[in-house]
Amino acid sequence: MASKGDIQATSISAATSNVVIAQPVRLKGIILAGLATSGVVQLKTTSATGDTLFEAAVPAGDITSLNIPEDGILFPQGLYVSTFTVSKATLLTDKYSGPNLIGQNG
Repeated sequence: MASKGDIQATSISAATSNVVIAQPVRLKGIILAGLATSGVVQLKTTSATGDTLFEAAVPAGDITSLNIPEDGILFPQGLYVSTFTVSKATLLTDKYSGPNLIGQNG
């Protein structure tokens, strides 16, 4: 299977409602590390109160890895975190492609 583009990893280790990636970007995968209790990560576009494009739950004390098929999930106006009740999240995205990201990886 051929790679469609460069992959970039961005780690989040504390709850935040700030922008994680300001540019348009595609989420290709995510690795989530749970706490002693189950947790949730909610990713939005536009702002921390914008449209929810991805949400995942993590069982207590577990590590969850998700690969998103095909072109991933496009966050057209940046990637923001809303709910973050896990220990750590590593976002696997395409390279930060700037404001003209449409269709395939740019």
